Amino acid sequence: MEGIVLQTIDYKEKSKLVYLYTPFGMESIKALDASKSKLGFITTLNVVEYEKTNSKLPTVMEYSLKKSYYSYYTHLDKMSVIVPMIDVVKHLEEEAPHYRIYPFFLECLDLIDDHNPLYILSLFLIKMLSVFGVKPRLANCVFCGRTSIVNFSIKDGGALCNFCSNENFSNQKLHHAFQMLYHKKEYGDEPILDISYKDLLEAIYSYYALHANLKLKSYKL
Repeated sequence: MEGIVLQTIDYKEKSKLVYLYTPFGMESIKALDASKSKLGFITTLNVVEYEKTNSKLPTVMEYSLKKSYYSYYTHLDKMSVIVPMIDVVKHLEEEAPHYRIYPFFLECLDLIDDHNPLYILSLFLIKMLSVFGVKPRLANCVFCGRTSIVNFSIKDGGALCNFCSNENFSNQKLHHAFQMLYHKKEYGDEPILDISYKDLLEAIYSYYALHANLKLKSYKL
């Protein structure tokens, strides 16, 4: 089994409860004598392969460290985007397609090292909207279905045509940003947007709050 450690809490004397995200979802595992022999297993943002006991609350038996992102803790700009990404992962339903989300999550963690962290956060959050069943309507108007898109409404969940929008077309740039990031396949090439990531993320957070009923932890640490 493989997973990434997202959180640990004290459990009895010298032991820890370790919460990992895996290709099968979240898992809780006991790590006995954690302060000594299992330090690598209990370190947050470590990717580990492990064997466990077959019990209701399993105990880790053996593990090996595959990769560590622990050094990100020394970079405020990196951790400020990892916090809301982890928040999203923790709110996933049990039946979510974890086998696809897990490698995407790790790929985004890799990309943070060499790219604008706010770009990676925006990309991750926009793509994850479909997992929560609240994908924005981008190709045609949310009200009439026309494809002559001139605006974007967070409240209404997507694009607006010139007939259904008011005269203020201030969110055209927001629509363009949502569309570019949602359909992006080559993540390593950062697109040129006409909107700042600060404004884009404020819109994304509002979208999550309104449509996914999820108030994410602020990226402004």
